[in-house]
Amino acid sequence: MGDYSFPKNERLLDRASFLNLSRFGQKRETRYFIAAMLGAESGTTRLGITVSKRVGNAVERNRIKRIVRDYYRLNRDLISEDRDINIIARKYVASLSNQEVRDELGKLFKKIVASDG
Repeated sequence: MGDYSFPKNERLLDRASFLNLSRFGQKRETRYFIAAMLGAESGTTRLGITVSKRVGNAVERNRIKRIVRDYYRLNRDLISEDRDINIIARKYVASLSNQEVRDELGKLFKKIVASDG
């Protein structure tokens, strides 16, 4: 069985990284998510998740973040290049079921993978 952990060196943690992605990153969009991507200098693919208060209350925001992290852990080998990725949840994503969120993330990851190379 593969390594499905999500260690700190694979996470975007500091504000400067998030700002750098929002300014200079390529964007891919679906109806409920935006992915900002930029080549990584760290030598690994790092993931950041942004779910603002306009998405919903703390319980809903944490549910979305948990699903995004889980989806990334299980599908990170699809991304061939080292890059920083920030996944931003849009306003109405909290109204979706868990499976609908995963389906929407599948669409987003297809767009991310298509931009590789």
